[in-house]
Amino acid sequence: MFRPILSVAFVTTSLLTHSTLVADEASSGLPETKVLFEDDFEGRSTLGEGYRAGRGMEAGWSIRDGVLFGKQIRDDHGSTMRKQMEFADLHVSFDFRFNGGSRFNFVIDDNNEKSVHAGHVARASLSPKRISISDDKLGSMNLEVREKRKAKSLPAEQQKELEDLLARTQASAAIHAKPGTWHHLELTIHGTVMTVHLDGKEVVSLDSPGFAHPTKTQSGMTVNGSSIDFDNLCVFATE
Repeated sequence: MFRPILSVAFVTTSLLTHSTLVADEASSGLPETKVLFEDDFEGRSTLGEGYRAGRGMEAGWSIRDGVLFGKQIRDDHGSTMRKQMEFADLHVSFDFRFNGGSRFNFVIDDNNEKSVHAGHVARASLSPKRISISDDKLGSMNLEVREKRKAKSLPAEQQKELEDLLARTQASAAIHAKPGTWHHLELTIHGTVMTVHLDGKEVVSLDSPGFAHPTKTQSGMTVNGSSIDFDNLCVFATE
């Protein structure tokens, strides 16, 4: 569904059409590439073929009037939704709107990778005021790292090594994603580098070896709170 989107590229508030936003993104330096998959969520009420909601979280996802709505329905975990698609590098874009929800993650997994929790190898995490990106394969979702973080105490040298590792595998930046307003996110992984553009402007980038994990099998959202809305999901060729 095409819609006006609030751009952060101007000091004064300006409503942009989708086509204008695409032009702004091109000026940000992102190359124009072939579309491999796109979904505007029109003409149906459920996720459909090729998507998977987390077990027991199916009720957390619905489609109405061409918009995907996600809401948390379990106290112990956000509602998850994944699109099955195998890739190494990644170029994805989508629109989102905070509509009561507090945070969402765009998570990249390899379901066959056993060195990390739940196959998580990378992510971008957004709240209305902050974005963070992380190399989950070598960082916080690595099973050995998770065990060290759970330890009640570590020798000082190991604690310092852990803190340094977590710092190297994460990056964050302040943003202003106004609730109730549609915003546009574009995320790329090229080799060891993840970069995120928000409303046509680069907001955060990180170079970390785990991003180059060669066999990624799915990606998608994890939503905390109620609700966060999504639209116009596109996956582009990276070559």
